[in-house]
Amino acid sequence: MKQILVMAPCRREHREMLEQAAQGSCHFIYNEHPSLSDMESAEVIIGQPDISMLQDCTRLQWVQMTCAGADMYTRFPGFPEQVTLTTASGAFGSVIAEYAFAGILSLFRHLSSYREQQQLAVWQDCGAERTIEGSEVLILGAGDIGENIARRMQAFGATVTGIRRTVCDLPEGFDAMAGMHALDALLTQADIVVCCLPHTPETVHLLNRERLMRMKPEAVLVNVGRGTLIDTNALADVIANGHLLGAVLDVTDPEPLPADHPLWSFDRVVLTPHIAGPSFHHSPLTEDKIFRICSDNLSCYLAGQPLHNVVNWQTGYSTP
Repeated sequence: MKQILVMAPCRREHREMLEQAAQGSCHFIYNEHPSLSDMESAEVIIGQPDISMLQDCTRLQWVQMTCAGADMYTRFPGFPEQVTLTTASGAFGSVIAEYAFAGILSLFRHLSSYREQQQLAVWQDCGAERTIEGSEVLILGAGDIGENIARRMQAFGATVTGIRRTVCDLPEGFDAMAGMHALDALLTQADIVVCCLPHTPETVHLLNRERLMRMKPEAVLVNVGRGTLIDTNALADVIANGHLLGAVLDVTDPEPLPADHPLWSFDRVVLTPHIAGPSFHHSPLTEDKIFRICSDNLSCYLAGQPLHNVVNWQTGYSTP
């Protein structure tokens, strides 16, 4: 029987989901900290094993990740060439979109200031507020996360433009789509810029000091992709000098952000520790989505059908 090693936390209903997909043709090992023998016997691993653990896994054919980004493997050498890598892209779009809106609305409606006033029992108007309605929104990345954010932005009354590597269609939620060549021009027009791009050689410091300064002085920057997309020190300088209304950052470069970094001290920055797409022990609904993707892919694997979300090692992206 095929050996399936599940390294992700797995509730009873998710075990049943996986085993139903296997239809009795597989032996499952559920162990978040597997032994060497467990690793060596596995044909399939569900989870994120350390890349150094894979060198002796001669039977391994496929690693199904339980997260959406594959850069923990694509950024470093050593992943076995014969092993297929797939992600859980499609599980996190909704919950990350909610995070993005929470951060934006917090800045637009001065919620952190009102919270401080509440603690002091102060009843005072904090002044002019912004709305998402009527805003020009630029979304970098039009995959699952970008599409989920775009649909919600449209529902709020915003006009949404997307940027992607290949402009082949207009996904739901977008009013327009452009290629990377249009980034500099579009940054000057956006009231809200949301970054959903993965880490690739092309995206590192895509938003450098020059491009950050191209943004409107009262624009808001959101990053729910990878921290390396933004020059972190340049962003701190730009905000310190009064450019940009603020930033919502769930990811930084480096992670964790050093305790003495100036971004921690800005009241116009919402800074969280890479939790926008919570999965295990945070969001049961997201866990259900993750294991549904894993189960569907396992059915495809056992039937000899093409897998979903296969990582392209040249681009760093996965294909739905």
